[in-house]
Amino acid sequence: MKKMMMAVAGLAMAVVLTGCGGSPKGVAEDFMNAVIQRETDKAVKCMDMTACTPKEVKAEKERLDECGKKINDNKLEAEAFFERVNVVAEDKGYTLVNGAKYTGDNAIVRVQFKKGKDLKSDGAEIQLKKVDGSWKVTNYSSLSGLDTESK
Repeated sequence: MKKMMMAVAGLAMAVVLTGCGGSPKGVAEDFMNAVIQRETDKAVKCMDMTACTPKEVKAEKERLDECGKKINDNKLEAEAFFERVNVVAEDKGYTLVNGAKYTGDNAIVRVQFKKGKDLKSDGAEIQLKKVDGSWKVTNYSSLSGLDTESK
């Protein structure tokens, strides 16, 4: 019985880390892939929109759609090549915003676009914060001039 419980706990942890809201790297890749595919609703679900009005959410969806149009190649994929996570000590407290818990944990992930195995010189830097135990995108910007040699 104890072994069964450990297996279930391990499986649950794997599920948590692979979905949107899991690891910063996974969330950043999911977010950018949604932008590339111009799936703005999916991209917005990866973002921290806790304090946004409906008008601000609509404006962000338009910004994301424009970003997807500029990329203009839905065959691309985003692959993380850098991840920096800053974890704040648990005894530091937290902030509540509209009921959402902000611990102060944050991350930066850099992704590079690729088509199949071919790396492109463009990508994005994505900033994330931990909100209610899940990683959420707070900002993003484009990167260019990345190394295209295979890793």
